[in-house]
Amino acid sequence: MGKKGVVVGILTFLFGLVILVDDLHDFVTGTDFLHFLPDFDPYIIAGFQLHHLYLGALIMLIGLVIAAKYRN
Repeated sequence: MGKKGVVVGILTFLFGLVILVDDLHDFVTGTDFLHFLPDFDPYIIAGFQLHHLYLGALIMLIGLVIAAKYRN
């Protein structure tokens, strides 16, 4: 996959970053201006509330792994 894999990894990272930045308003005061996506309830998996902040960070890590795997 080569360069296409790196591009997919970078796009996945950026998608996760957008989700993470959007959800900062719930955790950091003064960042309400960063909130641009509609509010969603947190996902509950195995009894844990996964806010979009955590999901965004997880997607970013997956993107980094994909990009690192396919770089030359």
